[in-house]
Amino acid sequence: MIERIYIPTVRRADNQITFNNLPTELQSRVVMVVEPGERHLYRYDLAEYLEIPESFVGDYYQLSRTRKFIHEHAGPIKYAVIDDDLTIRRRNSKYWTGESNMETSRRDATQTEILEAFATFNIWLDECDIGIVGLSTPDAPPATAEYVDTKGVFGMLFIDGRMLSEHLPEMDLTSIRVAEDVLFIYECLSRGINTRQSTEWMYDNGSLKKDMQSTRVVWTDMHDVQPKDHFQTDEHYMALEHIRTKFPEGIKIYEKEGRRKNTKYWKKVYQSINQGPSLEEFFDD
Repeated sequence: MIERIYIPTVRRADNQITFNNLPTELQSRVVMVVEPGERHLYRYDLAEYLEIPESFVGDYYQLSRTRKFIHEHAGPIKYAVIDDDLTIRRRNSKYWTGESNMETSRRDATQTEILEAFATFNIWLDECDIGIVGLSTPDAPPATAEYVDTKGVFGMLFIDGRMLSEHLPEMDLTSIRVAEDVLFIYECLSRGINTRQSTEWMYDNGSLKKDMQSTRVVWTDMHDVQPKDHFQTDEHYMALEHIRTKFPEGIKIYEKEGRRKNTKYWKKVYQSINQGPSLEEFFDD
């Protein structure tokens, strides 16, 4: 069972999109991760609360330190870490089964379907090498399979803490404050913790589409940049360069048509730990 659902949140006490869209059964497993000074503003009776250390507040690495804090708090259980502004959607299964199960190509998931999705992710986390399960996004092209392994997953993660807790102390998770979610996935893949991305279940970022003004306030304060420009900032590419020094096989950075671009090679990082020695190395031994 997915025992806990961590929702890190700041300045959205009255606008909890993720929490409000969860079935009551799942709301009772939610742990809202909040700043100490904001705790009194959150009044969701079904949820538990976890205050981040006061020393995190306003720190340059607050976001990445908070994420690591969540993983440490969860320990060796199965749990989820979900952004506070997401809704869950479902894609028509006709793309991989040939049989349609809804009138449209995709739509918002019902309460019953959300429970179904959580149950599926729980089962996937029991497979031998799958330690992180994530969702695709609605703008992704229709897939020909129910899921894809060894992909970057963000926003809504389901984690096998039994696998992660073994490696967590040695992971570099707080050396950058942006693209820290990318670094986390690389750190996991490089230790044999594989990812699985569902193509049937998707997450939609509600704040970017429905509450852009609120998102601008939070992002501007945390990153000094508007959200739509975030992936072109010097800081973002400095973070990617840091990641490339650790995982040179995992990322390519280049320019195209006057804009900075990057391509991530998730499978190369995962395969690097599963490859045996080369013939030359074998005979040298």
